Amino acid sequence: MSELWARQVEARPEAIALRQGVKRVTYDALNRRASQLAGALRDLGVGEETPVAVGLGQGIEAIVAQVALCKLGATCVPVDLQHPPERIAFVLKDSGAQVLLTGTLADEARCGEGPAKRLCLERDGAQVAGRSDVLVAPPGDGGRRTHVLYTSGTTGRPKGIELVARGIRRMVVDTDYVCIDSTDRVAQISNHAFDAALFEVWGALLNGASLVLLPRSSVLDATVFRDALRETRVSVLLMTTALFNLVAQGCPDAFGQLKYLLVGGERANPRTFRAVLESGPPAHLLNVYGPTEGTTITTAHEVTRGDVLSGSVSIGRPTRYTQAFVLGPDLRPVEPGGPGELCIAGAGLARGYLDRHELTGERFPIVSELVPGSPLRLYRTGDLARWREDGTLEFLGRADFQVKLRGHRIELEEVARLLLESGLLWDAVVTLQERADGEKSLVAHVVPKTPSAGTGTALQDALRARVPEYMVPARIHELERLPTTVNGKVDRDALPLESSPRGTAGPAASGWAPEDALAGEVGAVWAELLGLESPSLEDDFLRLGGNSLLAARLVMRLRELYGVGLSAYSLYEARTLAAFLDVVRRARSGVREPERAEDGPETWRADARLPEDLRLSTGQPALSAVPLEVMDRVFLTGATGFLGAFLLRDLLRTTRARVACLVRARDVETGYTRLRQALEKYGLWEASFVGRLQPVLGDLGSPLLGLSPSEFHELAAREEALFHVGAHVNYVQPYSAHRAANVDGTTEVLRLAMQGRPKPVHHMSTIAVFGPTGYFNGLAHVREDEDLDAHVECLRYDIGYSASKWVAEQRVWEAAARGVAVSVYRPGFIMGDSRTGVGNADDFVARFIRGCIQLGAVPDLPRQRKEFVPVDFVSRAILGIASREGAVGKAYHLVPPRPEDSVDINDFYTLLDRCGHPLPRVSYKEWVGRLMRDARVADNPLCPLVPMLYEQVYAGEATRWELYEDMPVYDAHNTLHALEGDDAGFRKMDEELLGRYLAHWQRLGLLPAA
Repeated sequence: MSELWARQVEARPEAIALRQGVKRVTYDALNRRASQLAGALRDLGVGEETPVAVGLGQGIEAIVAQVALCKLGATCVPVDLQHPPERIAFVLKDSGAQVLLTGTLADEARCGEGPAKRLCLERDGAQVAGRSDVLVAPPGDGGRRTHVLYTSGTTGRPKGIELVARGIRRMVVDTDYVCIDSTDRVAQISNHAFDAALFEVWGALLNGASLVLLPRSSVLDATVFRDALRETRVSVLLMTTALFNLVAQGCPDAFGQLKYLLVGGERANPRTFRAVLESGPPAHLLNVYGPTEGTTITTAHEVTRGDVLSGSVSIGRPTRYTQAFVLGPDLRPVEPGGPGELCIAGAGLARGYLDRHELTGERFPIVSELVPGSPLRLYRTGDLARWREDGTLEFLGRADFQVKLRGHRIELEEVARLLLESGLLWDAVVTLQERADGEKSLVAHVVPKTPSAGTGTALQDALRARVPEYMVPARIHELERLPTTVNGKVDRDALPLESSPRGTAGPAASGWAPEDALAGEVGAVWAELLGLESPSLEDDFLRLGGNSLLAARLVMRLRELYGVGLSAYSLYEARTLAAFLDVVRRARSGVREPERAEDGPETWRADARLPEDLRLSTGQPALSAVPLEVMDRVFLTGATGFLGAFLLRDLLRTTRARVACLVRARDVETGYTRLRQALEKYGLWEASFVGRLQPVLGDLGSPLLGLSPSEFHELAAREEALFHVGAHVNYVQPYSAHRAANVDGTTEVLRLAMQGRPKPVHHMSTIAVFGPTGYFNGLAHVREDEDLDAHVECLRYDIGYSASKWVAEQRVWEAAARGVAVSVYRPGFIMGDSRTGVGNADDFVARFIRGCIQLGAVPDLPRQRKEFVPVDFVSRAILGIASREGAVGKAYHLVPPRPEDSVDINDFYTLLDRCGHPLPRVSYKEWVGRLMRDARVADNPLCPLVPMLYEQVYAGEATRWELYEDMPVYDAHNTLHALEGDDAGFRKMDEELLGRYLAHWQRLGLLPAA
């Protein structure tokens, strides 16, 4: 390969080798930069086949590294920095990497400790630049190992596949299915740890073409991707089947200017291929097939209209220097046209699996008499196929339990093994299921030790801490036992398939007879999004699995159909399809929806009155001043939430109390598991906590907190302090949907305080109880003792959650007037841990940042601030105030201690830029428009919040967020006084802190490296 590269540099030194945005790198410049890096690596001992772990994201430096290692004859071990640290550490150790090459110090730290020598371009860039830009490569050797790529392993141990130079040359130079030349531009959209990148990088550079680096995020928006392909004049593109389907469904004309479009990775969908063929196809549309062990591409087929009309797209014939066989279990050819295991041979075969000699022998057997002459070394793909009469291959599916999902190869047994390691299950089997619309997903069929509504979520959270997101099952099916065959083995064919969410409890799925065209159209969208075979007028959106994400999609789809700006609130209020159809009809006829009876100041003021029966128990003694740190019993709600988990950790650390935690669970063991896993999720669990957690099985939104009267009475008599943190938070649902948990739940906590022994209530509120008061009331400052009633009108234009917290807090103050000792805490926007960066990936800011990065733009929001406060500061401040004698009876704003420490939104974008995510600023209206278009094509993190973001709630033009201009300063006098000048470890939002938060989301696989 180094000789082929040298020829291209010599032949066309000034030709453009790399294109990324406005950046251009010539072949000569790329060669010189690669020589300098190679020199630095050689000084660290890198030579022929030395394994070098490359932790670089997509970009020019990653290509420089590939060429540098090629010039040294070394082995590239790509490291995906989005994988969990456990997986990264395994790759570094298993590969025996001698050197770790990274771009930034943060990336180097993410790769953990280890014996490998370190070369970081951020730290050592000057050292690299000082090396000679001329380096003589060793003589070429087709059998030299060039890469070790990792896939998951059958027993759960990932496998390192050793690829050699001749395989790459066979794929992109000495081949017959494509002809890439110096006039071409090859797109690079794949992760470098994915084998498709080998075709992209070396298909361009070994043929004198230009490699065009496109951000992977652009692929997820069909329109954006089409425009990018045209603007950059890409002529050669390799896509996974899943991405191809995504783009083909949204913009089937996106590929018309291409010379070659290659699609592979999963079974072809004839419908999407047909859409492209009928909408301006590329010159050559190829369906390709090949495992990593065969160096990416081993068969290819040029797709025609005849193929798609037949209903099955072939994977074609073997490429040059490749042979294919369809064999039976005895490794002998099956009868013509019969199904068998697809086995391949030829120059593309990998050397084998790194240090897995037994497995290599099993999967790469040497077989005689398949062809005249010497025995052949094969690779058993584990795929089923058959020969067609026209001499091409038809792919039939997997022969074992290794599958591909969205281009990623997954060992189902590995996922099952990790599920069992959770300790929650007796048994588990994982399958790949496909809906009628072609949507594929992993489904785990599990036998729980203790059935619980929270088991599925707990299992998914446990897996996300250990594996990439694509290996986490989308659905968990709980079974009493796994079905078995007569031989006692698991009968996978008998496992339940995904069924309609309506199940057997709802109306029949047949008999749908829409009364008019509108009912038919709306019903069709309704059924599609909820996964129903047929809609019914009695369908209940929420009971059938509807959520804010589906609500957003439904509202957007109907806006596209009819041009009406429906509110997601109307969907939650209507609930049934029949009622929602009435809402749509009124909207189309121009009838404005009347103000919701339950969503307005009159209702909120009425609900704010505490029930008259809530009074302190007769003869209850006065509250004694018992310091928090010496209390023996403390009660906590919301312990499985984000702030609740940190508060629970700090209570256990700073007091001697046994903490009773309200938790939804079927039994005490499951409740304990949920509490522990909530702490583990954020890295908070400590062994010393064992024995001090007490699950209280109940429900915040139920009378008496879901307890029996005797249990409630016992709890009231035992606990010494109540910390009420639990709440329902949803940015789309109305006040009515929050009332049970937030208003009624708070009332039950106050009832608990009024019974039994006297005890203080520490109530978690929010600065959102004031609503957009700066915009409407013109206030520059809001005091902690402010009269809440003066701000209730502002809440007309805020979300239902804010109104519910206003009502709840008013009830708390009325309880204080009746003699209950209360403290109210109003935090700003709670961010992640200031030390570790661990945060709530599902909160508004996390979704906003990730969504903007995916969109490639941020909204211009002048004169707006966010009162960012780290969760560890909030937790310490609450406990610090709660420990102060005389602190009860007041409200405390938990915001940045100094007004200048608050962050303007537009200044926040500058911090994001400094952290490697420069994003253009556009008008709010344009930004929302982009978001809505993006949400139709891909699952943008902000999609569930779209109704809140685009719905105009004031004067027919202003959205809820826009009304938060001119936010007041939230005075924190009480807080500072109670903490006696201690800032409780407050950390201002700055570049370093934001970088920690971004790094955490990257570790979770939610954000690409900058």
